[in-house]
Amino acid sequence: MNTAFSQLWYAPAFSSLLESRREALVLFGAGALHLGLSLAGLPAWNCPIRAATGIPCPGCGLTRATIQLLHGDVASSLQTHAFAPVLLLVTVFMIAALFLPEKGRRLLISYFKNLETHYGLTSYLMVTFMLYWCVRLMGVLPFPKFF
Repeated sequence: MNTAFSQLWYAPAFSSLLESRREALVLFGAGALHLGLSLAGLPAWNCPIRAATGIPCPGCGLTRATIQLLHGDVASSLQTHAFAPVLLLVTVFMIAALFLPEKGRRLLISYFKNLETHYGLTSYLMVTFMLYWCVRLMGVLPFPKFF
């Protein structure tokens, strides 16, 4: 079955990002800057979606949850945002793709491309991420008190 939906579902998104060192570096750099500012207790940028609509975005709380995870507070991290461990794993793979020698980098990209094109890993993660957000918006799982 080679429908337009399956072509989109199994499209290699994350591996394509890893293939472009420039794009990966810009994305990683922006995220590292935001996380670094937050870790230092300095003001980082606020969520533009929440500022414009008053509704928390799917990633609201992810920075705080990642900081909690980095400090070893796994329970609080998962309560704040369940996708903090996923963000950390993605960050580790982005760093690896940025700094590995070319042969190792190619192997890593090939591995993720295989996961995406055969199993739809990135699509499943994104759908799960959006479903998690919807459940939080419905109040089944609360947003942390700072919202």
